[in-house]
Amino acid sequence: MTTRLLLVAALVALIAVLVQWRLLDREPVAGQADVQRPGYFLTGVELEEFGTDGRLRIGLESESATEDPANGVVRLADVSVDYHAPTGRLWQLTAAEGRVPPGGRVVDFEGDVRLNGAPGDGAQRAELRTARLQLDTEAETAETKSVVELAFGAHRMHAQGMQADLRKGSLRLESGVNGLFTP
Repeated sequence: MTTRLLLVAALVALIAVLVQWRLLDREPVAGQADVQRPGYFLTGVELEEFGTDGRLRIGLESESATEDPANGVVRLADVSVDYHAPTGRLWQLTAAEGRVPPGGRVVDFEGDVRLNGAPGDGAQRAELRTARLQLDTEAETAETKSVVELAFGAHRMHAQGMQADLRKGSLRLESGVNGLFTP
């Protein structure tokens, strides 16, 4: 009986040593990458954001949306955005691509960016063209430091940089302004 008791005690001690060795002295396997959350890829994207009054504020369409799992940035391809200002004005923005950071407050657009709308009280529509543009969805502003071309009717203006307040319908060209006004 004592022998059996000693054998059971020795077996339990052996199991304890093996468990402790396996758990405590274990080295991490070299080359194991950190597990990242998966990104996503969507096609035919249509998103709508409504204001506190229940009216449509922003409508976005994109051919595709791809999330970078490393930083959470979403890349959009062939983007079209309709911004409905509280004043009733409609601004339409198109671009080859866009980048939306986590939180999505400021969206960067790049590649044949066009912003169309009726600024001020006039019914005449204007079109702004540039290579890059940032849209702040909370402040409801758009800006760029790139070269811009502003066309309204037969008139054309070029400048380096621009700031627009989409809520008020105002636009400010920054520097190097050059215009052509034909009757």
